[in-house]
Amino acid sequence: MLNLPTLLAITVFTPALAGCLLLLSWLQHRRIFALALWGSGFIVASVATMLIIVERGTIPDFLSIVIGNALLAAAYGILWSGVRNFEGRRVSVVLTLAGAFIWIVTCLIGPIYAVPAARATVMAAIAVVYSLLAFGELWRGRGEGVWRWPIMLLVLGHTAVIPFRIQLAGSATFPDFSHVNLIIFAIFETVFVSICAAYLFGSLAKDRIAALYQRASLVDPLTGVANRRGFFQAGERQMSRNRFAHRPTALLLFDIDRFKRVNDTFGHHGGDKVLTAFCQLATSLLRPADLFGRIGGEEFASLLPDTERQDALALAERLRSGFEATSHALGERTVAATVSIGVAISEDASSDLGALLEAADQALYRAKALGRNRVELSAHPVEPSPKRKRAILSSAVQ
Repeated sequence: MLNLPTLLAITVFTPALAGCLLLLSWLQHRRIFALALWGSGFIVASVATMLIIVERGTIPDFLSIVIGNALLAAAYGILWSGVRNFEGRRVSVVLTLAGAFIWIVTCLIGPIYAVPAARATVMAAIAVVYSLLAFGELWRGRGEGVWRWPIMLLVLGHTAVIPFRIQLAGSATFPDFSHVNLIIFAIFETVFVSICAAYLFGSLAKDRIAALYQRASLVDPLTGVANRRGFFQAGERQMSRNRFAHRPTALLLFDIDRFKRVNDTFGHHGGDKVLTAFCQLATSLLRPADLFGRIGGEEFASLLPDTERQDALALAERLRSGFEATSHALGERTVAATVSIGVAISEDASSDLGALLEAADQALYRAKALGRNRVELSAHPVEPSPKRKRAILSSAVQ
């Protein structure tokens, strides 16, 4: 025989447990405040379920129907706000609680309040709107790299099920046994969604944290540009695309002139300011598709896809002259610095990043030897590295 009270108790307990687990995860990862919002949303939903279903008939209808459903609407709003917070968007308290406000206003309309199915339709509409908004936020952020399709499908599936609950209006305390199967389905759907959502929201947060650490490992903490590892990882991918498209590629190698003297004279704070100023200037002049990174102490590199020789030289000269004209105030003192630039051009699709870097390094050495604060172009065509040559020969044999 159907033990409905036990099933209803499970319906209350499961979202409460999911909420507690998410709050526990938030205590471990305070940077992801969305976990706190998701956990709070599930706990509020658990309290709402208890008022609406379990305590129905034992407490005044005002508490069960009006307050209970207002809390449920608020729970959906909090869960949606959690998704917005996770995606880095502003959370509005007014919009979060708008569903609860709409529900309370609806309850003041006598003809709607008097009909359980009409009340259930309004509540279902509120839940569907918030669920679709949450799905939309997840969809907009799908390009981030965090795998969010499982939670998106779960939200979409739950949204599709919500309208079926309208048929259960008024039957929670004294169930119509023609609806028993629907009641059991609604209970198990709630349990399933609560368990899966807690796991998937937690996984989403862990993936975000892992992605943040991954990005941090590829960024120079002082200047905010790619570090050596990040530059070479992105550069190899860019070179592969350029070889496939048979596009020319330029590499600019920069070295701040007499940087040790700057450090000795102005201290490391002065040296850091010079490095940061150079990066700000370089990134302001480069195109969005250009790659720029710090590959050594005072050495930087920029990979320019689809760039001809004259364009690369013109950009290098703008960078050189712009940096020379920039002065940096350190208290009452002013520090000025210059940069030497080596330029290498790959017009052959067989070239690789290592060969380009070696050619640019030779040009940079020549710029330093000829007096610094100048741009020098590689004097020799860029040849593929030995590893790349072997790959080309192997491909030709096949």
